[in-house]
Amino acid sequence: MTHNGHEQTVTVMLHRASITLSLLALAVAGPVVAIAQPAAQSATSTVAPSLDSSLLDEVNASRRTLALSALDTHLGLAGVASAHARDMAEKGYVGYADTAGVPLLDQVRIAERQSLIGSFASNIAVLPASATPAQIHAALLSDPGNAENLARGFTHAGMGTYEADGRLYVVQLFARIDGSLSQPLPMKLAGSTLLQPALASSGMTTVGWSLVSAEGNLVARGGGKRIQSSSGQPLEGYLNLDVAVGTDIYSLRGPYVQVD
Repeated sequence: MTHNGHEQTVTVMLHRASITLSLLALAVAGPVVAIAQPAAQSATSTVAPSLDSSLLDEVNASRRTLALSALDTHLGLAGVASAHARDMAEKGYVGYADTAGVPLLDQVRIAERQSLIGSFASNIAVLPASATPAQIHAALLSDPGNAENLARGFTHAGMGTYEADGRLYVVQLFARIDGSLSQPLPMKLAGSTLLQPALASSGMTTVGWSLVSAEGNLVARGGGKRIQSSSGQPLEGYLNLDVAVGTDIYSLRGPYVQVD
């Protein structure tokens, strides 16, 4: 996303790919799909970390055929992907937001305290637990939106899978990481905090920051790299770091913070 001028509100957009249900018939009713839960969910639930690695291998094999660079594993993305897969399985829904309505991108920004995200996308699939990595990958590729995500200019990915009662819940998160903070940013910031970003491109220059609410409304904006409340009142929101590339201004998405 781009904006020019210091007064324009930055709107965070999340790419919402279609939910893939190629091998498991579920009734779709809007962005969240309710599914019946068995009485003893925890007795037959497992995490599949080796499958996560295999799925990333499948993704990178497809990217090689398109002459695209391989995606690196990102622990922050993988953690959110795994947690969301488990949450869907245990609470009986399928969606790109949790039951509280928090989208996956915002979940990442709450959990991941250091990365600066230039772009983001997600894929979700629910399949029989017996599905192989190749079958899961083929099911995902059968949806055009999911296939497009695999071919975009991302740098990192996080895979999350969770098996419960014969079903396999799959969450794939993709991001272009355009920079990182020198150290993880605490969720609660006291007073004035100096940001020290390392940007992926030498052509990027930090020009300011902004805080945006969950609804995408501008909460606060400041020049330079120092975050503080100019009104003296507590603030909270999702941190955007505004960087200049030539004559354009881009917003890199950073962590959710509360500023005293």
